[in-house]
Formats: sequence, C-alpha cells, structure tokens
Amino acid sequence: MLDKTKVKAIIFDVDGTLRDTDNEMVRSIELFLLKFEFLISSKKAQTAARSIVMNMENPAQFILHYADKWGWDSFIHQVIQGIRWLLKPFKNTQNFQTIEGIKPMIVELAKHYPLAVASAGDEQTVRTFLAHADIAQYFKCVATALTCPHTKPFADPLVWAALQMGVEVENCIMVGDTTVDIMAGKNAKTQTVAVLCGFGEREELEALKPNMILSTTADLTTILV
Repeated sequence: MLDKTKVKAIIFDVDGTLRDTDNEMVRSIELFLLKFEFLISSKKAQTAARSIVMNMENPAQFILHYADKWGWDSFIHQVIQGIRWLLKPFKNTQNFQTIEGIKPMIVELAKHYPLAVASAGDEQTVRTFLAHADIAQYFKCVATALTCPHTKPFADPLVWAALQMGVEVENCIMVGDTTVDIMAGKNAKTQTVAVLCGFGEREELEALKPNMILSTTADLTTILV
C-alpha cells in the first residue's frame, strides 16, 4: 500500500501517463494504412493499427533499455526522430492528446507537492507536449532520455529529479504506465504508482508489486489530497 506520510514529491512519466500516446500512435498508423484503402477497409485499418501499437511496446522498451546500457541511445533516438518525421504527414491535426483529467490533477497536486517529469522521450517532444497541455509551469524539473548517463529503468533520472526538487528520492512517488516506470521506481527506492491508462497491462504491472494501481492517472488526486 502507498504510505502517504512519506510522500514529499511526485515524479511522472509522460507517454501513457500524462499524454494519450497510444491513441495518437493508433490514429497516425491508421491514417497511414488508409493510404492503401484499395487493400484494407477503414475498420480493418483501425483494428490493425491498434494491434501494431499494442504489440510494439515491449520490444521498443527492450531496445531502448539495451541501447541506453550499451551507449547507443543517441543513435536510437535519432532513428526514432526519423520515424516520427516519416509519419508526420499522417498525424492527427490535434497531434498531442492528454489523458482525461490531467490538467486539474496537476494544478491541484502542485499546491501540495513539488512535481517532476522522468521520461525516456526526447526533450523537445516532452517539453512541447507539456506546453501544449498547459502544465509545463507546474513542474520543477524535466528529465528526458539524455538528461542522465542512463534512463529508465535505471534509477538515474529519478535520483536527478529528486535532487532538483530538494527531497530525498525515497520520499518521492514514481507514477507510470509501464513495467519500465515501476522498475525505475524500485531501483531508486521510491514508492510506485502504476496506471492503466497507457501501454501497460494490469497482469504485468501487478507482477512488479507497485504500491498502488490506478485506473487512470487523474485518480491520484483523490489519493494524495
């Protein structure tokens, strides 16, 4: 269980935790597939797109983890940027989507705790999303893929974020939607909150025994305030 008395600060993942990345990716891939409408119907394109997104998360996390471990992270992030550039013409005009209820949650939590971001994404994309969602001003610091020598699931970005906020890392909560987020929290000795509004599945998250599992990130307000 979560021990609220120990909580002095909160660290958030972005993709799948604050940002509705999976639906963004589904829509981008769906629009790409619809360019071949003579081969695939609209309904099948949507189903195929969602299946692709659901099945790419774990391999992607595996690649990013070992790229970081072996010092290839800069190259891998350049590749990712290239893929994003190729998909850019097929992106939804609304581009960034925010998990429902995120802004009111962030505004309220920021009254009580210092907040930080620890993302494996690139800095430009993360900061652009935070500005788009009108929540950038509520975060004391933002750790992205290349902020520290190693990114999640290593403890480095969480330890760095805690230092920037002036708190002990064990007095932080790591909030995220994937096993990588929960492993990072455990490696840093934080408490951990898993959310089910992103890429992670309940069964795999439960296996890591986070302190709490929530249906969506916005529910955190009722727990901590």
